[in-house]
Amino acid sequence: MRLLFSALFIFQVMLSMAQTEKNYSHLIDAADALISVDANKALQYLDSIPSPLEKSINGRIGEYYLLKGYCYDHTLQETKVYPSYLLSNRYAIEENDYDTAGKANLELFTYTYFIKKDSTALKYLDAAEKYYTLSNNTNGLIHIKQMPAYVAFTEQEYDKCNNLLLENLDTYKNVTDDAYYYLFANFMLASNYIHKEDLKNANKYLKEFKSLKTNPTITAYNYNGYKVTLDICMSHLHLSNNEIDSTLYYLSSANKLRDYMSLIPKGEYFSFSAEAYNILGKEDISKKYLDSLRDFQKEVLIDNIEAGSALNEILTNSEESLIKKSEESNIVKKWLLAIGILLVILLLLFLFGYKRFKSNKDKFSRQQKDFSKLKSSNEKLKVRTQELEIYISEVKEKVKQISSINDEESQQNKIRSLYRSINAEANNYKNSGDNHINILKELNEPFFDSIKNDFPILTDTEFLVCYYLKLGFKNKEIAFFLDRSIRSVESQRYRISNKMNLENSKVLVDYINNTYAY
Repeated sequence: MRLLFSALFIFQVMLSMAQTEKNYSHLIDAADALISVDANKALQYLDSIPSPLEKSINGRIGEYYLLKGYCYDHTLQETKVYPSYLLSNRYAIEENDYDTAGKANLELFTYTYFIKKDSTALKYLDAAEKYYTLSNNTNGLIHIKQMPAYVAFTEQEYDKCNNLLLENLDTYKNVTDDAYYYLFANFMLASNYIHKEDLKNANKYLKEFKSLKTNPTITAYNYNGYKVTLDICMSHLHLSNNEIDSTLYYLSSANKLRDYMSLIPKGEYFSFSAEAYNILGKEDISKKYLDSLRDFQKEVLIDNIEAGSALNEILTNSEESLIKKSEESNIVKKWLLAIGILLVILLLLFLFGYKRFKSNKDKFSRQQKDFSKLKSSNEKLKVRTQELEIYISEVKEKVKQISSINDEESQQNKIRSLYRSINAEANNYKNSGDNHINILKELNEPFFDSIKNDFPILTDTEFLVCYYLKLGFKNKEIAFFLDRSIRSVESQRYRISNKMNLENSKVLVDYINNTYAY
């Protein structure tokens, strides 16, 4: 029993500690709101969440790693993007967070197919559709519907991409709560027609694209990222037609959004600028852009080498760490099992010998203690019984004296005074087993018999509350007599009213006064 009580105590302490642990979910919400505005700041919020994550953000770990992947993508920390989405997918599935699992798989598809050029990426697309279906994310399913068009877009299959987009364009437009899908579709259409040198259709979808700039559901990151890419495409078209003024116009427009350029558009920006100024005969300016292009290409090369090296190191370390942990875990399990078996054997041997040695002595000692306790309890019970009998006789005498008073108000005041005295005295008998309601039943048998006969479902405490209400006591006074809180008494009155099928607890006093006598 001691071990059981100790275990229960430890469990309660651990439960209390668990309930008081600080939750850091608000940092995830703050990071989510900041990503499109300041990804570095959002990453700081996420990095400030302490480990282990299971205690800090239990149930939202998948979302945590998804947001980290977004932040790394926005800040061009490419080596950390893929592992983050993998972790997001793993934890989201464990947490049954299917919406996050769908997003993570869609990002894994994009990364694997368009960056790693791996055809196995389609398994992620299928998984994304599965989890979006489970989470009933209709917008996510629409995004998946755009992926075949996006695949054709990256493969420069312009007509195929256009056909896929145009047959679903109204669907994208009708998603009013997130205009991103319509924005993305118009971006691809405009870009395709630019590459096909069809300026009429290109300008048609460019106009539709630009109309979404002020749409509140479109982030500046997405709009400006696509806009600068379209400016580069237009500059290339005009450059190929030797229209230098138009070329420089679009390059100037792109330069204003250089912070939103991805790697390929940035390289094209330097290359097209150098070629345009060379055609104009401004070789000094052209040379500066060529130098910038070479520096940029070196940076990209170095970044790619470092990124590949870092990614391989991450994957290698993760695999080695997993193997090492598995081996360590197996060794620890074997040692624990061996120690456990040894301890069990030693304990059984000890218990067997000790039990035989102490059996008779312990039995005699327990019997002796039990007899002493029984004798002492019996003597105390006799004394308390005698005291209670004397007290009840005194109370009965006082009741007789009160009943002889003709003035009703004086009689009630005397009764209240008597019951305060009874309550105070009854508290002295609680530890010896005397019961408050038994004393009152003996003194007011007609009242308790009548109300119990009408409402047998009432508890002893509820009978007491009814009786005190009959005497005109307030909630505060009843709480004092019953050693309860006022709120507890109010709850008792509410439950009594429900059991008596009364309209509410306010009519309870009138009902008791009009129905029962004491």
